[in-house]
Amino acid sequence: MSSSSRYARALLVTAMTVLVVPACGGDNPSPPLSTSERQELERQLAGMQSTIDELRAQLTRYEQDGAAAQQEKEQLTAQLADVQQQLAEARELLATQDWDGVLVKLDAANEQVRQLQARLAATHGDLTLNAALFFGGQPLALDTPYGPPEGELSFTELRYWLSNVRLQKQNGTQVALPDSYYLIEAIKEQPVLGIPETGSGPVMMPANRRERVQVPVVPAGIYTGITFSVGVDPTYNDNLSRQAGELHVLKNMANETWMWFTSYIFTKVKGQYVRADGSSAEFGWETGTNDDFRTVRHVFPAPVTVNAQKALIVNLRLDTARLFTGLHPTTQPLIGASNGVERATLSDNFANGFSLTSVENPNR
Repeated sequence: MSSSSRYARALLVTAMTVLVVPACGGDNPSPPLSTSERQELERQLAGMQSTIDELRAQLTRYEQDGAAAQQEKEQLTAQLADVQQQLAEARELLATQDWDGVLVKLDAANEQVRQLQARLAATHGDLTLNAALFFGGQPLALDTPYGPPEGELSFTELRYWLSNVRLQKQNGTQVALPDSYYLIEAIKEQPVLGIPETGSGPVMMPANRRERVQVPVVPAGIYTGITFSVGVDPTYNDNLSRQAGELHVLKNMANETWMWFTSYIFTKVKGQYVRADGSSAEFGWETGTNDDFRTVRHVFPAPVTVNAQKALIVNLRLDTARLFTGLHPTTQPLIGASNGVERATLSDNFANGFSLTSVENPNR
């Protein structure tokens, strides 16, 4: 029972002990409560309604979660309806001045709320992972010239696989989030490779900017950090026919002619740069061998709770200016399967370009 419930019960018991005298030959009506005692009961009823409203909002969001089991949704909804019924009956008893009956109903409602909150606390939550694309201190924009110290250059395309997302628990163990293969990108419209042209021309992939990942099922728990990878692990990279998450050969991020092997393209950077003579030229940098797979780890500023009541938002930033550390199109306009040293540097630059800007843990 809550402290307010115990306080109200004490007030009522004292009032009834003092004022209720056993009847001699007839029933005596229940004595009226004082103004402060009645206000305390009304405050508890209002507080319970506020709690019910908050739980109903959480359940509504949970019911919209396509990954949640239908049976579990129905059970939680039915339990909340029972709490609302207890509260309605308590209000009716208050109107008839059945003070003890009101407290009994409040006690029952409080217990059901406790059970419902405990159940929600053990139910999965979700993760929003924002991976903002920046160049230095400003958001990355395609076809926008960026100057010294890199030398003037611009991007026409930037894409990479963000994969193998894992959350670290307080005891150091990691929880893998299944099928976490996501394509982060800033691209223009382009034809889809591997699909024959139709009578109206090539099948086109629309222009897109994607910097946000939504993971709908995160096991309930307390987490202290996040780990993710740039690229595709060998299980899928060595066999393009395998599917998981967003992996698909028609994403224009797979290559079946990389020298002697096939591979997903882990990272793709295309753009233009200015030569020493002032003329413009194109550059294209790609990584995609198993040796290019990189893992990034970040520790949260404080532990966060994730469940059906608490969501997790992790805000990352990829500073694409870091991609040019030790590399520049003027000396290396093309990086691909045959450029092992440059690919390793570029892969390291991708991993080192990430920073954790903030972690949010709002109510769902």
